[in-house]
Amino acid sequence: MIGLKHLPQGKNNEEVIFLLRRDISVLLFHVALYVVISILPFGAYWFISTFFQNLLSDPAVIPVLNLTLVGFYMFVWLFFYRGFLDYFLDVWIVTNHRILNIELEGLFKRTVTEVKLFRIQDVTTEQTGLLAHFLNYGDVYIQSAGTRQRVVFEQVPNPNKVARQIVQLVAWYKKAYPNTKN
Repeated sequence: MIGLKHLPQGKNNEEVIFLLRRDISVLLFHVALYVVISILPFGAYWFISTFFQNLLSDPAVIPVLNLTLVGFYMFVWLFFYRGFLDYFLDVWIVTNHRILNIELEGLFKRTVTEVKLFRIQDVTTEQTGLLAHFLNYGDVYIQSAGTRQRVVFEQVPNPNKVARQIVQLVAWYKKAYPNTKN
């Protein structure tokens, strides 16, 4: 589990309730997609060798094809790496005092949003698509009274259970700390 010493502005009595990432099936889908994309050059080679046999015998074409192939695989790896980082570094942490939304928005931009539990007004879930319903993952929308009015947990497992737990946690917090204003 994650230690509170790594959380920004952690309090002494703060406990991590749960840590969420996107569902693993989302990552596996992207891996399968990149595997299929990686196989495309073999199909292109078969197509060229079948229909344009003379093209492969030209000595100037082979270095160009090799360079194109290397460039193609560099881009495939770059996009795969970006997708993996987006999966791995997007984290949602729910503690007994607040919710932290840590998102990677580019290779060199990370946004951390904090919503205190007493500011939460509404929690909504959304599961879109057959795969999301079958594998039970979806989005959890948290409406707050702060300047950033909506926090989204994207493609998390068991979204209805997560929403129920957050609603229960908010109710507990408001009962335990009735005079909290900031």
